[in-house]
Amino acid sequence: MKQKYRLMITWALVAVMLGMTLTGCSGNAKVAAGDLMKGITKNPVQLPQEMGGELNQALLDFTWKLFRESGADNGNVMISAPSVYLALGMALNGADGETREAMLKALSAQNIKLEDFNAGLSAWSNSLMDEKNKTDVRIANSIWIRNGFEAAPAFLQTNGDYYQAGIRSLDFADPSAPKIINQWVEEKTEGTIDKIIETMDDNLMMYLINAIYFKGDWQEPFKAGRTYAGTFSAPAGSVETPFMRRSGNMDYIQGQGATGVILPYTDERFAFVGILPEEGKSPRDFINTTTATDMLKLISSKKIKNVDLSLPKFESSYENELQDELNALGMAIAFDPSRADFSLMNKAHNKDLFIGGVKHKTYIKVDEKGTEAAAVTGVEVNTTSMPIDLTQVVFDRPFVYAIIDWQTNSPLFVGIMEDPTLR
Repeated sequence: MKQKYRLMITWALVAVMLGMTLTGCSGNAKVAAGDLMKGITKNPVQLPQEMGGELNQALLDFTWKLFRESGADNGNVMISAPSVYLALGMALNGADGETREAMLKALSAQNIKLEDFNAGLSAWSNSLMDEKNKTDVRIANSIWIRNGFEAAPAFLQTNGDYYQAGIRSLDFADPSAPKIINQWVEEKTEGTIDKIIETMDDNLMMYLINAIYFKGDWQEPFKAGRTYAGTFSAPAGSVETPFMRRSGNMDYIQGQGATGVILPYTDERFAFVGILPEEGKSPRDFINTTTATDMLKLISSKKIKNVDLSLPKFESSYENELQDELNALGMAIAFDPSRADFSLMNKAHNKDLFIGGVKHKTYIKVDEKGTEAAAVTGVEVNTTSMPIDLTQVVFDRPFVYAIIDWQTNSPLFVGIMEDPTLR
């Protein structure tokens, strides 16, 4: 597991790599992206009104398993499992045989037909981006293919139909090629991430990228005048940081050895959940002894209570290479050049593609007005004095948090805050 803190946004980059080198156009030529969907007419696909219960549960299970595996990293952690899910979903449409079965198992979707998987994710993505929603949620997918690589039309068709993926051919050999992909990422993440790719290896044939952007205002904002300087007990020692404060009736949760609050955004479909493990118990202790079902029960047990809440303002970025986590979930075959089968990605159906890496970047900013968060996932296929009746909840030590879609109970983002002073 490789981790480092950088810019705002989670990303997972999937690059499809072949065990061969293809020569593109001259590096001195002006690089341009060609639209590979020009000759492909989008099919009218039948989508369910909402994501089915079985797929909903699969996504929840995958979220918690991936969060638990990622929690092994030290420091602040935040992942967007839906971003990883969508990126791997695109790659799944090029997998066959044991590789497809292993990926479906890792995605907790082994009993779901691929067509239902695609349709369910498409329906959910569309509902999250419904113009009637007051919260700004944007989801974008793209596939970038090296000039000369003959992608299977059915693979492109499916990802265009269900994932609305923009599919472009590009001269990967040109030094300016990364700039074109980075510009796409910067645009889709509102400038929170300005660069994903530095250089392109000769064996890289394809990049599959998902980007998710979220921005929501609190239904009841914190008043800036009540923000105060307080002490947060971080693992490396106490730190001084600004705490936002609000008192009044709010959703309060207690159980599973933790307490917390649920703060709705202007669009009540989405909410911020803060969970504070009991004294002596770390966030990692909590997530390692709690299941996805336990979490749902805890959140569902919410009750309105008069609370005096103190929550640190924070801005945090996270980056991780997810191969170890996905291997632990049973997807190792997809990373093995000698065993992986992504033959449905290429026109000749050769078994010479494998996933070279899955990179994930996330960003979150929580302040008095609301929350801004982003994620990019790329799959690399290679080759003060208190009234007595108030319940005090002070997030002054490491805690778990999430941004929840109430319609499906699916977390768009879930994380651990160990030190709010770290960026």
